[in-house]
This record gives sequence, structure tokens and C-alpha cells, in this order.
Amino acid sequence: MPHALDRLAMADRARQAIHLSGLSQREVAAHLGLDETKLSKSLSGVRRLTATELFSLATVTGATVQWLLGGEALVSVPPSGSDVQESGQEAHEHSPRQRAIVEAAWELVADRGFDEVRVLDIAGRAGVSTATVHHHFPHKRDLFGAALKYSVKLAFDRQVAWLSDLDDAQERLRRLLELQSPIGAAARQEWSIWVQAWARNSVGGRAPDPEYIESYRRWWSTVRAAVVDGQTQGCVRPAAPDALADEITSVLDGYGLKVLTGTLSMAAMRRQMDAYLDRAVFIHVPDKESS
Repeated sequence: MPHALDRLAMADRARQAIHLSGLSQREVAAHLGLDETKLSKSLSGVRRLTATELFSLATVTGATVQWLLGGEALVSVPPSGSDVQESGQEAHEHSPRQRAIVEAAWELVADRGFDEVRVLDIAGRAGVSTATVHHHFPHKRDLFGAALKYSVKLAFDRQVAWLSDLDDAQERLRRLLELQSPIGAAARQEWSIWVQAWARNSVGGRAPDPEYIESYRRWWSTVRAAVVDGQTQGCVRPAAPDALADEITSVLDGYGLKVLTGTLSMAAMRRQMDAYLDRAVFIHVPDKESS
């Protein structure tokens, strides 16, 4: 549990995030599923926001969890444009209206597929005109790029919120891979965006989208960082970190695709990922108390 100064600093960041988002405290409390009194206590530093609440606050305001916490994460590699910033304004990549458009595009593309979604649909979901959508995103493909970046932000925020306090590298790597698996509706929507990116980049010999390449590189780098940390702690096998990160991400991608396409259950994926990690990645060190 952080000391009072930590809570006060986090509360100050949270107040800045809400102010810059253009939302009222009541609207934010409703999104977080909190009584407004509880949120007020968190914003005054009396009560600490939970990991779930931090993630929700970052999502609704457009800030990153890392910025809200005011420090570097142990594992995560931040998405482009969302490194720790000195000002709250810089931590918000889009205006409230832009965020509404991006979130609407993300939801619709994830649920229906890019080719089935019209700009008119996105405008309607976001509560703006099609002219406003085109003003911020001149081409429909720009909306897909923004949706992909939004998925990267969600993944990054989730990692920082739930992994920053885990010191054990083995537990952190296992948890990282679980967080990035298609567990739950939101995670399946993220995977839908990724699968569509894979499909779009594999068609007809077109050059891969640089945004996709950079986004995947950051995910791969997150896994590599976790591998290196595990090797330093002596709980991950001594292999070339690049090769092991390639292997781990490929295994997760394969299992995730099977779950998404209905050929493997989520429970089976969890069992098989755990078995793979225990067999091929982790070194089992005897308990210190029993040695």
C-alpha cells in the first residue's frame, strides 16, 4: 500500500485527468461503478483507487495508467505517444470528441468487422456528424489505425494496473500472458482488432502497415523485457531473449486464434499455456524455506 504522499500524488493526477477529459465527476463515478462519495475520497487522497478503477479511469479520461501512477512500469512498453509525461494535457492523446470517435470505431470494427462498418455508423455511435469524423480522420483506414492504437493503449494500461506491484518475474510473465489472452468480452474485442490487422497485412502482397508493425513490436518488447527480468531472477531458462520472446508470442498468438475461432476453449488454452510455460520457459527453483 503506498504511503500518504503517493496517494496524494495519484489523487492529483486523477483530478487532472478528469478535468482534461471534459467529464463531470459524477459521469466518471458512474463509469467506474463507484458511489460519487467514494470517488471523492480517492480524489482527495483518502482512499486509494484499485487496479480495476485505475484502468477504468484511464479508459474513460484518455490518460494512461502509467501517467496516473506517475512512474515507469516494470514490464510494459508504452504505446507510441503515451510515455510518462510532465503535464496531464500531454497524457491525453485525443480530445474528448476524438476519443468518442475512436472508441466508437473500436467497438464497431471489433464487433462487425472493418468492411461492414460505415463512417455513418461510427458517427452515430459517437454522437457526431460524419463531417466531424472526416475532419479528424480523413480516410476510413485512418479509423482502423486509431482503433489498433486504442487496443494497444488498453493492453498497456491493463499491464501497468495489474503488474506493477508484482516482484516475482515468473508470476509476472504468467500474468502478463493471461492478461493478453482473449478472456472476457473486451479482450475478445481487442483480439478481433488484431486478427483483422493480421488479415489486412497478409492480403495481396501489400506492404505491411507501419502502425501495425510498431504496435506488435511494442508487445513483443514487453514480453522480451519480462523474459530478461526472469532470467535475471533465475526463473526463466537461459536462452537468447529475442528467440524466446518470438517463441512465447507465437504460442500465445496460435492459442488465441484457436479460441477466437472456436476450435479451442479458453479453459483449455489456460491449461496448455501453463503447461508450455512450465515445460519450456520456466526454471523451477526449490522453495527457499525447503532448501
